[in-house]
Amino acid sequence: MIRQTLIGLGTLSILAAGTVSVNASTDLQVVDSAALGIRRDLPWSEPVQIDDPFEGQFIGVFDRNYFFDQFLNARARIEIQSLWSPESVRVLLMTRDRDCSGHSIHHGTLLDLGCLELTTSRKVTELFVRVDEQVFQVSGENNLFQVSDEFAQALQTAPHENVSIRLVTETGEVVDSEIGQGTVEAWKTVYTD
Repeated sequence: MIRQTLIGLGTLSILAAGTVSVNASTDLQVVDSAALGIRRDLPWSEPVQIDDPFEGQFIGVFDRNYFFDQFLNARARIEIQSLWSPESVRVLLMTRDRDCSGHSIHHGTLLDLGCLELTTSRKVTELFVRVDEQVFQVSGENNLFQVSDEFAQALQTAPHENVSIRLVTETGEVVDSEIGQGTVEAWKTVYTD
């Protein structure tokens, strides 16, 4: 729940267990953390102002894509979340799987314990982004990838269409995905000159 009170030319937002308000000077929603995760309710694929207590204030866009695929010999939901900011790209690669083999024997009776949902994340060390015919390969550490001036320029001028990405994990697994048109359009705001 968001309650706003107008004060002069700006807006003061009081958040009750929320993460988003609006900054009147930029007309962008304000998100209180740069964190990614399955429990985050974020404004996906639109430029936002991020007021992070550890990283400071900056403009960025959160992106999310998920699909079902074979991953490590199991059919799993693969979810890729990313935060695109002027200085870096943060990526979270998660797999969600169900383990329905939970059985237990109690006093000679077989009990079905139901299914457990397992969520794991992978450490991503390489990020490939294809913009038009150009492929950018960025090495990173702890799922964080620095944005060079050339890379930022390509993102800012990317055509309004889905952009292909490839993630390579520290164990060599390769996951292909894409960035949707909404996020690509938001790059024009995030990567301004």
